Amino acid sequence: MTRVKLKLNKIFLLLLVALIAVLIGYFLPHRSSFIKEVPALYRVVKVIDGDTIKVDIEGKIENVRLIGMDTPEIANPYSSREDYFGPEAAQYAKQLLEKQSVYLIPDPMQSNRDKYNRLLRYVFLEDGTLINAKLIKEGFAFNYIYEPFQFMKQFDYLEKQAKENRLGLWSGEKNQE
Repeated sequence: MTRVKLKLNKIFLLLLVALIAVLIGYFLPHRSSFIKEVPALYRVVKVIDGDTIKVDIEGKIENVRLIGMDTPEIANPYSSREDYFGPEAAQYAKQLLEKQSVYLIPDPMQSNRDKYNRLLRYVFLEDGTLINAKLIKEGFAFNYIYEPFQFMKQFDYLEKQAKENRLGLWSGEKNQE
């Protein structure tokens, strides 16, 4: 009788494990549930400086602040202050973004807008280039953590690489392009 009981216990345990596996598979999110929709492309109408652009979003012009990075300031109507490498960062951003179509991707860890009511977004070119990261990697911006964000570690690594390679801001001299 103990053999029969042992066999029944094994069958019961096997069925319990199978049931748990089925339930886990059923309740875990499926791959297709992660993709909400294909992001839209938007036209950049103006590059304000190295970290802020104006984008036409369905007929409305929105200011967009690139998440996770900051560039030196340039002189503007609100301030005559111009930081070291500010004009170069703004010019490089213009080369990359002016009149381009871009994907604007929010970060689930960030606010939707900043205190100046700018949209906070990752900006991708049509070819998949993440502009936020490229500006840091090339030494035109630095990693900026105002709130935690998805690519904090990657952006920190890119900044360290730019410093080690003495690129842009970290070169100690201005590039004349």
